[in-house]
Amino acid sequence: MECNPQLPQCQPSDVGGRAFCSEPAAAAGSGATREAGRPAQDRLRAHCAAQHRNCFACRPVAEGGLGLSFALQADGSVSAEWLCPAGGQSYPGIVHGGLLATALDSAMVHCLFARDIVARTGELNVRYRRSVRSGAPVLVTARLRESFAPLHYLEAEIRQDGSVCAQARAKFMAVAPAATPSSPTDR
Repeated sequence: MECNPQLPQCQPSDVGGRAFCSEPAAAAGSGATREAGRPAQDRLRAHCAAQHRNCFACRPVAEGGLGLSFALQADGSVSAEWLCPAGGQSYPGIVHGGLLATALDSAMVHCLFARDIVARTGELNVRYRRSVRSGAPVLVTARLRESFAPLHYLEAEIRQDGSVCAQARAKFMAVAPAATPSSPTDR
């Protein structure tokens, strides 16, 4: 997510040539967002880089992707402001529902990454409530509902101009112990 200097939690940092929001100050001491002294936003970035190198949803628009980049919020959720790239329409002026489902799924994966959980989607249910206009930004958010390791239940939504346009609930299955780029399993 590009940093928004109007938000108090956004403090731009440069990671791999991209601007990200730093971990929110309110979450800095929280056990939910810090594990073993490593900030959750750093874990989110590390897992995204290690696990999603070729991800269509995370890849920059200039490289043919959707350009989604998520930031950890103080409540443990993740969010991204997103503008669907040109060519992502179904009907004239309307973003394709499959791309919305992809954005919702990606948000939930990143919510797990922030918790050092690498998992795959087992079930994804999307409810489309209103059309998303192309050419206008949306806010994509995801939060963890419950965990019964290795099964995790999440929910996500897409809002445009304050209105809920799409909601999703999903089940994710953890696939392996979390590995980060600095761990021995990645060498």
